[in-house]
Amino acid sequence: MGFGEEIKSYKIKIDALLREYLLAERERARSVSSANEKIFDFVVDFCGRGGKRIRPILLAKGYEAVGGKDADEIIRASISIELVEAYLLIHDDIIDEDSIRRGGPSFHRMAGKWRNEHFGVSAAIIAGDMLGGLATQIIMETSFPAELKLRAIRELISAEIECFHGELYDVVLEDEDEVTEEDFFKMVDLKTVSYTTIAPLVMGAILGKGSSKQIEVFREYGKLLGRAFQVIDDILGTFGEEERTGKPVGSDIRQGKKTLLLLYAMENLQLTESCEEVEFLQHCIGNKDLKHDELKRVRKIFKNCGALEYSRNLAIEYVKKAKLVLDSSDFKAETKEFLNYLANFIIERKL
Repeated sequence: MGFGEEIKSYKIKIDALLREYLLAERERARSVSSANEKIFDFVVDFCGRGGKRIRPILLAKGYEAVGGKDADEIIRASISIELVEAYLLIHDDIIDEDSIRRGGPSFHRMAGKWRNEHFGVSAAIIAGDMLGGLATQIIMETSFPAELKLRAIRELISAEIECFHGELYDVVLEDEDEVTEEDFFKMVDLKTVSYTTIAPLVMGAILGKGSSKQIEVFREYGKLLGRAFQVIDDILGTFGEEERTGKPVGSDIRQGKKTLLLLYAMENLQLTESCEEVEFLQHCIGNKDLKHDELKRVRKIFKNCGALEYSRNLAIEYVKKAKLVLDSSDFKAETKEFLNYLANFIIERKL
């Protein structure tokens, strides 16, 4: 089976189990009130809009890499990280005031349209919290040994806490004038890498009874892969198309996010004394009313000053290092091959 077919096969299984699990929980909501049931309809819709389900696939692959053999039960456990992803995205969209997610309305917009804006935000906060609880519950319900489940849950909670710190740090950096590349990757490691790549791989390895050495390899591989993932994600957030990315293009600029693109551009434009471009970027960053023509000019500046090339090359370098870490491991050959393909996929995502 090729890489694309394997991804599709995993996705079909994950989607089916995720929907089955959420529909069962929807029955509990129905027993409370029709309004609770309606909100859970939004939960089912939101979670059903997922992309390629990379995070749960990483968890399954972490398990397989160390010799785990219960294919059905690890897929069930993998749903946990997808529930956490939905939980974090719902809250992130409130923080960033984004109205689109995964090609549809963000959760707070969806619920707000049903009642009112304040209700929408309230419902989104509660729904996110609930999904976080369900993520732990589904691991507890698996048949893995209790000790392994507790270790996996501890890893998940640790990743969530790091993500919370990273989310807060990201918000703080929006108001900072002097932000370095080191600051950026500190935020990325906390906010994105923690739960996107490291936690799934490590949780899978734990449930598969992997050794401490194997787990440490996944921590290093996951860190490098996660950094590449975020840099490419930021590039897509500025240069991509909404139809492909499923979220508003230019949102990072309107929000005032300190992406690697922006940090490189500001530093190098100031060195070359390109005052006009610097002033224009300062006008655009954090401007909620950024126009399409202004976004086009920002893109042009990022290209001309080398920010786009620098960011993409750095992501490629992280992927190369990640592959070297993986190649030196004792993981199953077919799993290593899959993870190498996945690393390539991350940097080859289309604009």
